[in-house]
Amino acid sequence: MTSRYCRPMALLALLAACSDDGGRDTAATATQPSSAPATMTDAVTMTGATEGEPTGTAAGTTTGTTDGPTTVPTTTVDPPVTSTTDATTEPPGTTTGGEDCLPPDALILLDRTQSMHRTPDGATPVDAPGYASSKWALAISAIETLTAAPQDDTVRFGLELWPRDPGGGACVTLAERIEQNKMATNPMCEAGEVVIGPELGNGATIAGAIDPATTLLCNTTPTGQALITAGEYLAANKEPEREQYAILVTDGADWDFSCPEPSPLAAVQDLAEQGIKTFIVGFNGEEAAMGATEYLNDLACAGRTAKGFPGPCVPTADGFVAVEGANIPVYLQADNADELGAALKSVAGQLCCGCDKTCDAPEVLFALDRTLSMHRTPDGQTPVDAPNYASSKWAQAIGAIEQVVGGNGLDTDLRFGLELWPRDPGGGLCITLAERILDTKQATNPSCQDAEILVPPALAAGPAIAAAVDPLTTLICNTTPTGTALETASTWLVDNAVPGREQYVVLVTDGADWDLSCPDPSPLLVTQKLAAAGIRTYVVGFFGAEAQAGAVQFLNDVACAGQTAKDFDANCAQMGSGYQAKDPNGMVPLYLQAGNGELPQTLTTVADEILQYCIPG
Repeated sequence: MTSRYCRPMALLALLAACSDDGGRDTAATATQPSSAPATMTDAVTMTGATEGEPTGTAAGTTTGTTDGPTTVPTTTVDPPVTSTTDATTEPPGTTTGGEDCLPPDALILLDRTQSMHRTPDGATPVDAPGYASSKWALAISAIETLTAAPQDDTVRFGLELWPRDPGGGACVTLAERIEQNKMATNPMCEAGEVVIGPELGNGATIAGAIDPATTLLCNTTPTGQALITAGEYLAANKEPEREQYAILVTDGADWDFSCPEPSPLAAVQDLAEQGIKTFIVGFNGEEAAMGATEYLNDLACAGRTAKGFPGPCVPTADGFVAVEGANIPVYLQADNADELGAALKSVAGQLCCGCDKTCDAPEVLFALDRTLSMHRTPDGQTPVDAPNYASSKWAQAIGAIEQVVGGNGLDTDLRFGLELWPRDPGGGLCITLAERILDTKQATNPSCQDAEILVPPALAAGPAIAAAVDPLTTLICNTTPTGTALETASTWLVDNAVPGREQYVVLVTDGADWDLSCPDPSPLLVTQKLAAAGIRTYVVGFFGAEAQAGAVQFLNDVACAGQTAKDFDANCAQMGSGYQAKDPNGMVPLYLQAGNGELPQTLTTVADEILQYCIPG
């Protein structure tokens, strides 16, 4: 298999001189990079509209790309989240397995290479004698917590250490590496060793087998060898109907391919072909900053466990890889002990048998369109039901969001948040709903401003969201910067991501940006970027005047890019940097459309659908 990670020879020479403990002090042979996939070109035409309201013409409104649909090999995938009206399979991750459940095999592959002596941010620990701040001590402690009773009664945990310790003092203790700067002399790129086979009740056995003070660290980072060792062991001990998993715990120091053969990516793809999913748990610090993120993202995609899978992944002839150039972790990243514990807890919540499969309550950020066109009714009329104008899209949207986040206890299971877009700059530049309907004042805020997150996603956020918006007093503004709104959401969610916690954007809009009055950044490309970060985007649009004018095709593209379009496989195609609608002229809505009075049920459907995939706890 051709590697995508090779760097120019000058950089490889520099790495060889770095004397990093993962094996970079030894020259490595690197393969040549494969050709990059086509990139998307945003070939859209700006119509000159400035108010976020229809101009009366659909001329020049088509979005498109210079690349045609990219043909990809047929690959069996776990379906992305789609509208519940299309669901044909039982959602994964919610059943307990019942009496007939077979606890799965879960083989933990623990990276014991010398770079694990550092702290996650690359510093040398100073907290002697236990050096609890080292990646090595953090990893062992988290694994002991993961495999402890009663969790080990629901999952058959096993343990592999890699590379193998050949004995004879070739490997070193954590203290020797830190205090004496003693280097391991074991042969390079050795295979791993399964020290404890998967069985129920293995927690105490695993805890007794690993100790940060005495379990030795070794030279080089043979990730591919470790994965092959795991695959061979699991294949030899496969039982009918029993699921098997690999859990790779590493700092990703093999990102520079100090042990290039066998390929870690190919090894994970081979495991997936055997029906074995691989979870990638990596420290998101020193190694990630140098280049491990893309490498570990590929492994998470190949293992079919990437955040939001298959959103951030693309199929190839050999299996899945991450979207080209994505540098946001979609593996289970950890900067510290708490994050590592959360990452492994999320794995346990998915694997346990005979128990509720729990998850960390997902984040759901409502991105609410506050542009001037929201003053109308869904069918494009001017409301006449003064003084509240409850028939307006603006009043209906706020009422529906308040109903969903405040009713049925949903805000105790989901971390709701609220973003308004565009941002109100203050100074009376934006206007009230009544001022717009009665035409007593015009909005004069700058065009295409950024968004503002009024309520960050959190549990029990219903009252805060209800207090933050009111249809009569919360102002509506000029222009419809959908791309900027999505960019604001992306920045917050990525910056505040928690390992193992799913994240969603719910874009509530009438689609008035179909004419691209705010063309930059492209809503389509930003939504594709969200998908590459493992964040799905639901698109909820009023199906009325804007849809008839041209919003259907625009919102269909965004729904496909967000991996939530109806009948996703049939209606969406990989194009350039992500998905968009196969039929650029299709008038059948693939997004979640809402007519008059339908929005509360539409938003409740989205919340219920997200909760089908886990039981928060």
